[in-house]
Amino acid sequence: MDKYRLVEEKVIGAPGFDRSSADAKPSNASNMEDVCVVRITPQAKPRSCITTAMNILESGSNHVELRAMGKAINKAVTIAEILKRKMPLHQITTLSSCEIVNVYEPLEEGLDTVVNQHYVSCLTITLSRDLTGIDVNDIGYQPPLSINEIQPGQPVDFNTGKIVAAS
Repeated sequence: MDKYRLVEEKVIGAPGFDRSSADAKPSNASNMEDVCVVRITPQAKPRSCITTAMNILESGSNHVELRAMGKAINKAVTIAEILKRKMPLHQITTLSSCEIVNVYEPLEEGLDTVVNQHYVSCLTITLSRDLTGIDVNDIGYQPPLSINEIQPGQPVDFNTGKIVAAS
């Protein structure tokens, strides 16, 4: 494929997983839907994803959404389990599939445009401190872990989920 260049990549069938908007920053900070999403990629370091999600939850947001595609799905599950062991969080997991269409344009004359289509699994894990916006009857719902299973690195108020200053 060294005689071709990628000119277009589309993600079809999975809202919120468009790669073109993955790198874009939200235009206004009031749009909490964009601010509360952590996109997990195969190259992402789990520690930075965990820190980002914890910062979102500590900044006053009641929920954070972890999104991953393909090979990054196992990393997203691991990150969600680590977060659930740091504070009591309700979890809803949604698994879907999306089609990725890549269009390659030839660099030399006489060659045809190549269109490559493949399907990738997509995972969305919504973690929430309370039940606002959470359907406990959802098939992917998991209740928070018991207090005995939670081992926060820093003292956490279990009622609010916020880190308590050490005294």
